[in-house]
Amino acid sequence: MGDKVIAVRFRRTGKLQYFDPLKFSFTINDNVIVNTEDGEDIGRVVKILDKNSLNSNIKIDKIIRPAKKSDIEDLKKKEKKSKEVTEFCKKEAIRLNLDMKVLTSEYTLDGTKLTIYFSSEDRVDFRELVKNLASKFKTRIELRQVGPRDEIKAYPTIGMCGKEVCCRTFLQDFDPVTIKMAKEQGLQINMSKLSGACGKLMCCLKYEEKSYKENLKYLPKVGATVKIKGEKEEAKVVSVDILRKKVKVKFGTEKEEERFETYDADMVINNKKAK
Repeated sequence: MGDKVIAVRFRRTGKLQYFDPLKFSFTINDNVIVNTEDGEDIGRVVKILDKNSLNSNIKIDKIIRPAKKSDIEDLKKKEKKSKEVTEFCKKEAIRLNLDMKVLTSEYTLDGTKLTIYFSSEDRVDFRELVKNLASKFKTRIELRQVGPRDEIKAYPTIGMCGKEVCCRTFLQDFDPVTIKMAKEQGLQINMSKLSGACGKLMCCLKYEEKSYKENLKYLPKVGATVKIKGEKEEAKVVSVDILRKKVKVKFGTEKEEERFETYDADMVINNKKAK
């Protein structure tokens, strides 16, 4: 594929890793065998990129080969066995009275490593559990503690929008989400409505942050006194539509007849900050 690089994802929503396809030609959704830090594994091609389009700091490894039908069948067997591991681990955690929630587990394709994911509010001494797991499954064991957002990825979950949560469908990384983003977007600060299934602020607050910040540069604050092009009297801003860059203003006072109008942001001049 010459100067091309393939972006490969391991498991459904794992992070992307980049590989040199060598002499092989791939298309989107092809499966490929590669070496990872955990051992030989199988991944799915999700992007095909030019090498020059990637940041120079991104590591590019070489693939081993395209996946065969036998590799896919072997992966399915490993996934089935992983479910058995998860159930066994849950029972052992209860028996050992460990304060942890076992979520899921996965084997590398070559079977040299078994990773078990769990969540817990505190640190867990799982040495006895690892010893029992290694004795039963005869492979290298890693127990990996994850946060509430990663925990949600382990189960099919519907978000407030009615669709499956982003972290389970496409989201690779969890960018910081702050309450300031909600305020900039003009949302009411109601944590029950702003929080996702994981209990944290919804990741989608981050998606349009850049657009909101850019548009806010051209909009007056609610309560500000402004002048409108073509109008003789000043008006008071009563609301703003940030994405559409529109401003609703009130002419007149309570003692006079009030009039409400909506204008594009470029019609507003002589902004006076709200007190």
